[in-house]
Amino acid sequence: MRAAIVALAVLAVVGCSPIPSAVSYRVEPLLPKGSPFHGVHGLRFDDQGRLYASSVIGQSIFRVDTATGAIERVVGPPEGMGDDLAFAADGTMVWTAIEDGIIYARSPKGQIRKVVENRKGVNAISFSPDRKRLFFSLVFYGDALYELYLDGSKPPRLIAENLGGLNAFEVGSDGMIYGPLMFSGRVVRIDPDTGAITTISSDFDSPGALKLDSRGGAYVLDGKMLKHVDLTSGATTASFPLPADADNLAIDAAGKVFVSMSAPNSIAEIEVGTGKLRYVVPPSVLNSPTGLAVATDGDRDTVYVGDLFGGVKRVNGNTGEVEDIPAIALFQPAHVSVAGGDLIAVSQVFGTVQRLDRRTFAVLATWEGFSSPGDAVETANGDIIVADTGTGRVLRVTGPEPADRTVLLADIAAPTGLALAPDGSLYVAETGGGRVLRLSGNGSGMVTVLAQGLAQPEGLAVRPNGDVLVMEVGAKQLTLLGATGASVVAKRLPIGLSNGPSLYRGVAVSPNAIYFSSDVDNTIYKILPSP
Repeated sequence: MRAAIVALAVLAVVGCSPIPSAVSYRVEPLLPKGSPFHGVHGLRFDDQGRLYASSVIGQSIFRVDTATGAIERVVGPPEGMGDDLAFAADGTMVWTAIEDGIIYARSPKGQIRKVVENRKGVNAISFSPDRKRLFFSLVFYGDALYELYLDGSKPPRLIAENLGGLNAFEVGSDGMIYGPLMFSGRVVRIDPDTGAITTISSDFDSPGALKLDSRGGAYVLDGKMLKHVDLTSGATTASFPLPADADNLAIDAAGKVFVSMSAPNSIAEIEVGTGKLRYVVPPSVLNSPTGLAVATDGDRDTVYVGDLFGGVKRVNGNTGEVEDIPAIALFQPAHVSVAGGDLIAVSQVFGTVQRLDRRTFAVLATWEGFSSPGDAVETANGDIIVADTGTGRVLRVTGPEPADRTVLLADIAAPTGLALAPDGSLYVAETGGGRVLRLSGNGSGMVTVLAQGLAQPEGLAVRPNGDVLVMEVGAKQLTLLGATGASVVAKRLPIGLSNGPSLYRGVAVSPNAIYFSSDVDNTIYKILPSP
């Protein structure tokens, strides 16, 4: 399709030199600071009995004190992206960066190298008990099991394909691989030499992780349940409920079981005799807030925020209270916008846009097939505008079919944030090009450059007077683009942890306040005029 660009002009070229504002602002937290995790996944004890935890979105690996709950970041972004991790005999730590398709290794002295590249979907990883063999699986972006030669002497050896989603597994003393097949509800034994698969038990719904105990059995996570299976008979002999869907688990030398739960950003110890739970890292209010929007009723603001592993959250902008609302099925909602009585929510990872009822969060419409979409907004006539970040386009969606999509802008560098003005004009944050573009709402298709030379612009919001607010992530500041130029509203903001998948720094404005999401502090802040 031909891009609907009639003309490109410079409306107001502004760089990073701020023009002093007549109004000063103060920044205050709407919610307390959250966990350093952005969803917690892989768990593993090293030979010294220290627990390590990995985070994909947070792109970090942490060491966690199981007695005190103290958290220390060991590897930070971007190399720290980890879905699962394991330790070699000499203490070398290896982990899987699932979205980047990289397996990293970190020596005991701290040097980090790439062992495997270009295999998006690298997921579970585990050594044999003698540490002489290392295996990894592909899940979600592939479905296979490989043997990995850590010294690089040989390329990874394919063991089996189309297993059914082999997630976190372990290798037994017999040399066999024991693991869960998520998509077929089974726990299986795999011969790493032949690829032969034997079903041990089918007494599972969607098993996601398995760790071997010292009694010839294994603990298996199955949704919100921790189950124990006998590896000889296949009998499930214990089942303990969990407060949230669990991601992974680890067993220490004393046989204590620890479980990671991504949605509440927590790690818990489960007493296997009784099922009693003790939080090592307690739940956090938000796990990874991203895009946000605000609706105002009188003097009350309601903030809606995409919380990657927690769905969409509704927050009272006056009190900071997070309401108890139904969970949504949309995977990792990274952007939200208010559309009358509805919400528009975007999954960047799955390329999905949904319309949700703002009260019940029921799904009203779904559009698929976008390429790493950024923001999405609804126009006055009910059309949906989508920033299709992966293709460098902005699309107008008028119906349910792919043919119902018109290109409004093309060949722009990573469009992400969108905002509609009262006059129907559309503002686009061109993150890769450092610009904010304006598409006229009068039907002419005129495109103008509102600002250029910005440092990684992302979230956008339009004030009632037409001024535009933009989150300059690279400069860690909120900038106002007005009729007379640019001014800095707030600087040295806690934003810009990294630029990994689904990390997005959003901003929303109401007559009462400005709100923005902090990926560094895992919370929402409020900006108000200073007295």
